[in-house]
Amino acid sequence: MRPCPPLLRRAPWVAALAVLLTAPAHARDGAGLAASLVELRSEVERLTDALEDARRDRRSAGQGFAARKAQLEAELQREQLRVRQLREARDRKRAEIEAARADDAALLPVVKAGAAALRAHIADGLPFRRDQRAAAVDQIEEKVAEGLLTPRGALSRLWALVEDELRMTRDTGLYRETLDIDGAPMMVDVVRFGAVGLYLRTGDGRVGTVARLAGEWRTTLLDDPESKARVDGLFDGFKKQIRVGFYTLPNILPAPEGSR
Repeated sequence: MRPCPPLLRRAPWVAALAVLLTAPAHARDGAGLAASLVELRSEVERLTDALEDARRDRRSAGQGFAARKAQLEAELQREQLRVRQLREARDRKRAEIEAARADDAALLPVVKAGAAALRAHIADGLPFRRDQRAAAVDQIEEKVAEGLLTPRGALSRLWALVEDELRMTRDTGLYRETLDIDGAPMMVDVVRFGAVGLYLRTGDGRVGTVARLAGEWRTTLLDDPESKARVDGLFDGFKKQIRVGFYTLPNILPAPEGSR
């Protein structure tokens, strides 16, 4: 057998020495690896916690969105119900308007006839504020013609004017009125007794009556001292607010038919 060369006989010791020389490097690498693993584990735990927080936030946000969605759906249903109710009310109102238009068309002749009758009554009645009373009737007809007042509303207003005329027959009071005195209009004091007649007194102290004679209204000035004193007493009493008492006055009652 051939003897081994000296270098080969020394090879195991060289390998062992190489391992011993490299051992500290491997130890250092292991320590760094362990530190890296610890750091990575901490980072993983932090990221896991952050992910869990994100999941909780997302679940909470999802629950909030679900609650808001349910609320909005409930509001939408209420609004849809309200819209349906409004549409139904609108349709009913339209039907009522159409029916009222048909009724109003039938009432137009009644309005015209009523206005004409009331205007004729005013023209033939006591000459007390005729222009204002007739203008009120004209205004109603004008508004109907312009479409600003329905015939139904016009009838209500005409009836109110009729009630005013009836009320006038029951009232007595002291007023200022423009009357035709000696052929000229003059503002005078008047005491009106319902719709029967007027007693008048001018600014210069003349007195008289407005009464219906022979089918027409006549203004008569009183000359005799006794009649004048009685009418002056009437005006003095009314100006002192003495409404209850006994007065002897010139007659203003219309004469019965056939007594002329």
